[in-house]
Amino acid sequence: MNIRTDLAVEAANMHKEVSGGIESILEEDNGIKIERIKITSEAAAEAVGKPIGNYITITVNDLSENNREEYEKACICVAKELKNILNIEESASVLAIGLGNGHITADSIGPESVKRLLVTRHIKEIMPEEIDESVRSVSALAPSVMAFTGIETSCIVKGVIEKTKPDLVIAIDALASRSMARLGKTIQIADTGINPGSGVGNNRKELSEKTLGVRVIAIGVPMVVDAVTVALDALDTTGATEEEKRVFFEAYKRMEPLGADMVVTPKDVDSLAKRSAMIIANGMNLALQSALGKEDIDRYTQI
Repeated sequence: MNIRTDLAVEAANMHKEVSGGIESILEEDNGIKIERIKITSEAAAEAVGKPIGNYITITVNDLSENNREEYEKACICVAKELKNILNIEESASVLAIGLGNGHITADSIGPESVKRLLVTRHIKEIMPEEIDESVRSVSALAPSVMAFTGIETSCIVKGVIEKTKPDLVIAIDALASRSMARLGKTIQIADTGINPGSGVGNNRKELSEKTLGVRVIAIGVPMVVDAVTVALDALDTTGATEEEKRVFFEAYKRMEPLGADMVVTPKDVDSLAKRSAMIIANGMNLALQSALGKEDIDRYTQI
């Protein structure tokens, strides 16, 4: 059964028959589960549908608004993992791209994240004497979606890169998951780039080093699942066999175009999206600016 997911850890679990080319490590950091997937061969990449590279999946169980401790731990964990995978000099400049449609809550992770970033490029260029030399040059862009702009997102990003010449791009977007339990609780960081719109099955041209000429780190949070995932999860609770699930899946596909391609999001998607965006923004701020620490969490994200 070809169930869609943007998470490498889920794709690898759904293709356990792949005998080589996938390395998997499960760790825990201060109560937060971290799953590391490394795809090392073209055969494995083709089997799981993910490019060769490194994928880090961070899972936090409780991100309720009143659990400040878990929230801060999540911000610090994202910062730590992001800093490790960035592997850049203190002087390197960074362009953050907030992908997605800010008018649709489940697709607003990217725009909501970048507007909470500490952006410094303009200050370093216009008033360098007003800012410490240790502050990294960071710029941000939310290019919206082609339905509004009429322009392919990759063209907009490439144009900005040609003008501003960043050393690294970080792209943030909403993702799709195979599991309802992961929605708004999982953050994936990858060094392989990203396909805008993949979370809602509307893939645009990829943003990667190959297409943009600069290294691209992707950060994503699953905010939707396919409707069929809900049904299959329900079947799992009944102890249905793989054959029974296969029969159901084949019947479900025959419903198209009557809704078989629907996607589902939680009823509290607004709060999940806001918290996820704040965690990503805080993690990026802490990772990109060496002078910031735990006491600076939310200092630049009160929007």
